[in-house]
Amino acid sequence: MKPAIVEYKGISNEKFTAGKRYEAFFLEYWEGVRNSLHVRGNDGRVTDFHPFEDFIVIADDDNLLNSYEARIRCVTHRLDGLIGGLTYGEEYKAIGRDKAGLFLVKDDSACCYFYDPSDFIILDGPHGILAKRSVYYSYHGGDDEVRKN
Repeated sequence: MKPAIVEYKGISNEKFTAGKRYEAFFLEYWEGVRNSLHVRGNDGRVTDFHPFEDFIVIADDDNLLNSYEARIRCVTHRLDGLIGGLTYGEEYKAIGRDKAGLFLVKDDSACCYFYDPSDFIILDGPHGILAKRSVYYSYHGGDDEVRKN
């Protein structure tokens, strides 16, 4: 798999340069709407919560910027009561995995964060989005987060 390529169409800033192309990895939920992009910026780091509307998709050969979702159920009390966390027994939407295997989940905050897959059972996983495969980076990684398959 390879990252999607997007072009920044916003106003240049320290993170992005207008007209420059970048690697993108996920289109995730932000405040209940799936319009937030995970993208590698000028500093080479992958960050999230960038408005998708600020980018033009140039190439997405592996369909990383899809709208696929899997249904999962939380099976742990460990995350009950945490801010933006998860609630035991509740269903959630997962939109993918990182290279460490963590699920990217729309949690009780209506935003997406990475969680351990052992905290869930998969109820419905169309399109294989929760399969154990790399999407080239770990959200918690550093500058060496790209892994070639």
